[in-house]
Amino acid sequence: MRVTARTYYQDYAKTVGDLHGKLNEAMSQVSTGRKYNSASENPIAYYAGKRMDNQYADAEAKETVIKDVQNRLYQQEAGARSIQQHNMRSVNTQVLALRQDTKNVDTGTVKTYQTQFTQELRGLVNTLNSQYDNYYVYGGNDMSTVPFSLDVDLKEDLNQVNQSSISLTYHHRFPGEADASHIRISYSYNKDSGHYENHYSLVDENGNAIAGKSEDDALQKLVSAMREQGRMNTGYGSLRDRSTLIDTYTGGLNMLTGLSSDTLRNLSDEEAVKRIRGGKDGSGIEERVNAQEDSMLNSPVSLISKAILSAHNLVRNQENGTEAQLAASRKRFDTDLAAFIDQNDNAESRISDSYRELGVKSAALTHTKEQLSLTKDTLTAQYKDKLGIDTYDAIVKMYSYQYSYNAAMKVGSHIMQSSLFEFVK
Repeated sequence: MRVTARTYYQDYAKTVGDLHGKLNEAMSQVSTGRKYNSASENPIAYYAGKRMDNQYADAEAKETVIKDVQNRLYQQEAGARSIQQHNMRSVNTQVLALRQDTKNVDTGTVKTYQTQFTQELRGLVNTLNSQYDNYYVYGGNDMSTVPFSLDVDLKEDLNQVNQSSISLTYHHRFPGEADASHIRISYSYNKDSGHYENHYSLVDENGNAIAGKSEDDALQKLVSAMREQGRMNTGYGSLRDRSTLIDTYTGGLNMLTGLSSDTLRNLSDEEAVKRIRGGKDGSGIEERVNAQEDSMLNSPVSLISKAILSAHNLVRNQENGTEAQLAASRKRFDTDLAAFIDQNDNAESRISDSYRELGVKSAALTHTKEQLSLTKDTLTAQYKDKLGIDTYDAIVKMYSYQYSYNAAMKVGSHIMQSSLFEFVK
């Protein structure tokens, strides 16, 4: 039988192809750690491995998200702690000093304290506008809208006491709305009632009141904003029962008042409005019916605003008031600062409760992350038992096929030479 060089080369090519296929398979096993690359090799083991792959990817994705959410919670916690330990504590110390007769008789000294109060309030609002990554910590995920702005409007006319005001405006883009809503909370002293009050209004982007919109409309918007949540599925809890999922969002107004979104969701709209206002008619703490301490009227913004307005009123009367006006302003000044000291302790307590709660949430996420890490380790062990390879054996095979393949390629370079057998009889 005659065998040509062409026939011999075809046999050789098939052998080299087989070696190359085995080398590729060995290299794939070493790089992936998997025994099988297709379902046809072992259908049961292959699909069991795919299922474990999906479970592992899900656990890893949740673990990655938890790290990011924990950073967010830390920023919220740090902001609340800063407001309580720096802004509120600082103003409280200054108010205690200013209340002393030796401090408040000098107009220049009172002006200095008033300036310090104002700086602390601006610092507080700056904290409410703090950013992390690509969102505002206390204002949701809309980076196009700065959540809070402050307007300190102090009048010099002694006959317009009730016109001096300090306004905190909350800018918020609600889901499904193209433009942001602007809710202004104006804090001022009403000389007719003799109490401080908050007034709520909807304004446009330029700060002008929107025609046809009442205070009730503004409060309803405020309730809707303070009811917003950021429930997160970490693999524990049920999507059908949202209360079992951790809420990772704390709005700035929720933190300031201590009114959680869950608290407001459990109230009717009317009850929620009363809770935010602080009483039936929103009047001063002395006359409020069923007064709620955790209201906007007793928030850190309102309390520091009270200190600013009271100091400003005293300064104006010291400079231009009559003896009767000065006596009245001193009486009001003493009453205001005494009320500030009493209410500030409770407000500080609410803020500290807020960041303690955030700490508990962060600890829960840490526990969840540990559980997910354990799940990943378990899946890795199961995967190795079912689909894993012996790494040492796979590497030995890979190098063996590599040497065989290289040797075969060297042989191949001589096969087509003319000196090869022309025929074999």
